[in-house]
Amino acid sequence: MPAPKMTDEQRAAALARAGEARRVRAELKQLLKTGSLTLEDVFERAEQDDLVAGIKVSALVVSMPHMGKVKARRLLEDLRIADNRRLRGLTERQRTDLLASF
Repeated sequence: MPAPKMTDEQRAAALARAGEARRVRAELKQLLKTGSLTLEDVFERAEQDDLVAGIKVSALVVSMPHMGKVKARRLLEDLRIADNRRLRGLTERQRTDLLASF
């Protein structure tokens, strides 16, 4: 699939939006890691903010205190949440189970 034709201004705007999304997601994961933000707060923010809603659940779980990649993978397998699932794609049961895990 060929890349869409974009003007220099459109390309610059797209790069700025992508950079902002990465910055917001990295900041959110850092706040989770330090305990300044709870998983419930993240779910609330995801309802209003598309940048937060698009983050992968596996990346969030790894960012939780005392969680590594292996523990996170096992937890997601136990809760039957796919590795590529994003916050906006979680069912209510999955959200409830994930919150109960923490």
